[in-house]
Amino acid sequence: MKNLWKVVVNVSIIAMMPVFAHAAGTYYTGGTYQSPQQRYTAPGYSAAAYNTSGNYAPAQRGVYNTNAGYGAQRNATNGQSVNGRQNTRNNTASRASGKSQSKSSSGFFLNAGMAYEFGQWQYEMKTAGSILHYDNIAWGVFDVNGGYKFNWGKTALMVDAGLKYGVQMGDAHMVDDDITNGGVPTFTWTTTDGKLIGTQYLHSMSTGTSNGGDMLGFNVGFGLPDFFKLGNARITPSVGFRYFKYKLETKKNYGLSVETAACYKIADSDEIQCDPAIIVNYGDNNQQIIWPSEPPIDGKYEIGNGATSIEMGNTYYYELPGTSHSYETTWAGPYVAVDVDYDINANNAVNARFELGMPGYKSTGDQPYRTDWQHPKSVEDDTGMFGAIHFGMGANWTTALTQSVALSVGLTFDYYNVSGADSKTYYSPTYWEARYSAILAEYEAKGLTEADMLGQNTAVAGNSTAIWIKELETKGWVESIGDEIKSFYKSMGIRVGINAKF
Repeated sequence: MKNLWKVVVNVSIIAMMPVFAHAAGTYYTGGTYQSPQQRYTAPGYSAAAYNTSGNYAPAQRGVYNTNAGYGAQRNATNGQSVNGRQNTRNNTASRASGKSQSKSSSGFFLNAGMAYEFGQWQYEMKTAGSILHYDNIAWGVFDVNGGYKFNWGKTALMVDAGLKYGVQMGDAHMVDDDITNGGVPTFTWTTTDGKLIGTQYLHSMSTGTSNGGDMLGFNVGFGLPDFFKLGNARITPSVGFRYFKYKLETKKNYGLSVETAACYKIADSDEIQCDPAIIVNYGDNNQQIIWPSEPPIDGKYEIGNGATSIEMGNTYYYELPGTSHSYETTWAGPYVAVDVDYDINANNAVNARFELGMPGYKSTGDQPYRTDWQHPKSVEDDTGMFGAIHFGMGANWTTALTQSVALSVGLTFDYYNVSGADSKTYYSPTYWEARYSAILAEYEAKGLTEADMLGQNTAVAGNSTAIWIKELETKGWVESIGDEIKSFYKSMGIRVGINAKF
């Protein structure tokens, strides 16, 4: 293992990342790159909905010209000889053409700047058919990074580190969508002889305001400055590790939940309509659902004798004035990058950077209004390192202010994506134990036992919800689903900064 570690270290050093002194860090830091669920069901809706057959249906660089030619004398003074003027021109030309030599000189660099970024985050649950997205996220970002450029024998190397912090500016828009993908199956109805009638679905959508969020990022890396040259362009390969985390919350959330039964297509149209779930309760604890294959005659449905009440399932409008959603998401892992630098003249330069990362993904969420879930951690999605992908690119223009200080203006783009993260939902023991006790009390009132409720007596129909609660208890109140989450984050930004070298 020690020999393996030595090999890894040596390979990492030889493959090191450059950019820093030039590529204002990932495209906009002047020396280092600084780029960067919803399982919400309406309150009251049991995420543990079961069908009567017992099948549970779960309910989210600015490289400025660092050569010594800054401010260099371009014309000989009036008193110089012809040879003196020629020497001056030759020296100046030598400095201008000897960029790589000057770029490879040892020394420290430091870069700092402010950026304004626009971002979007979305995640989608495959099984639950839920999509959550935060749109038009505006970030005000401050970043600083520095590093040291040195020679190891005849090899020019560079090491750097960067830090960025951002705060959410203004309001962003959040949509929690349980409609687009068809809704969440909640109950399957069958006749007394086991014939399938149909499946009941929950459709809900809410929209809210997001503000007060923040972000944090850092990176460390190694590079080979100006390792390749193509004409006047200098190419720098690099490797490193990047960490990016953001937290987003939703407040003032308004939504509508509709539970539906029969759906049918309108004649001579591609329009589909679904009737609301109308459930009739009887005194003998049986239930009937109005499931017409066509609209009722005279606007009336037939309800059997002995009905005690009628309910509409989870069909209602709701307002959530406090924090309804809170998510903290992290992308972290290694990357490889290439920077291309081109000097326009002695005082101006442009550069571009392309970065490919292989991070891990983790998102932890809390939905405080979900009394059936645990808090402060209600849900958690993750995949290990190399399980996600990050693509970043950007461009900078820099202009010299002094021999060692330059102004940089840059554009950035980042895209993170994961398509197979695992999910966990943390259920509240207090809530579900109370539900279990209530169901048991109903059975005992009829002279039945807990074994009857759990379906251990074939002569009595067991309760699917109670059975699921008992199973969930054995799992430690955590329900896990593999390969469940698809998620992405993307952003674009503009940055202005100051680059300095020592």
